[in-house]
Amino acid sequence: KKEETKAAPKPPSKSHLKPPRQAPSAWQLFFADELNKAKAAAAAEAGSTPGGTPIHPKLNVAQIAKDAGVAYASLSEDRKAYYARKVEEGKVQYQKDLAAWQATLTPEDIKTENAFRAQQRKDGKSRKGNLKDPNAPKKPLSAYFLFLKGIRENDDLRKSVWADEAETTRQSVLAAERWRGLSDDEKRPYLQQAEKDKQEYEALRKIYEDDAAA
Repeated sequence: KKEETKAAPKPPSKSHLKPPRQAPSAWQLFFADELNKAKAAAAAEAGSTPGGTPIHPKLNVAQIAKDAGVAYASLSEDRKAYYARKVEEGKVQYQKDLAAWQATLTPEDIKTENAFRAQQRKDGKSRKGNLKDPNAPKKPLSAYFLFLKGIRENDDLRKSVWADEAETTRQSVLAAERWRGLSDDEKRPYLQQAEKDKQEYEALRKIYEDDAAA
């Protein structure tokens, strides 16, 4: 009797993870301020019931958004700078929150979430990429990228290849030209290091995957 093959588990139909919310944009911050002002003004005008309970009038959010859009377009430079600072502060805080959240994820959490995201991409419902496990071994650099890394870390080599070139795209072109011009002997150290790093990565990856499957 042939051994029956187990069907692959179906990906989850929804995500069970709750990552931190991304930092709001300048417009979102401004609109939130305008909405809060409108709420406060409406509440002050509505007053309260005879029993003292505040009355919460219904707001015309669409009109508030329209008026806010006009006001946002004519913000002073000082106010623009204020919201720009708030945006940057929000981004910094988001990165901290994201790192803290990612540190709580288990390999199984990441595996399940990535299966969900892959299915969402396949169905055309999302373009989100997979989560990266911070504990997973990092893929090694190729021989060429080891060479590129060496350029950045060695002042003499950097001057020899790039001279005073500061434009990133042009630097890439110059580095590629230099790499193609290297002899086999000159490339050998990079190729050997790349192969060594690859073997170490494969060994670490197997340990990582075995631990995740345990």
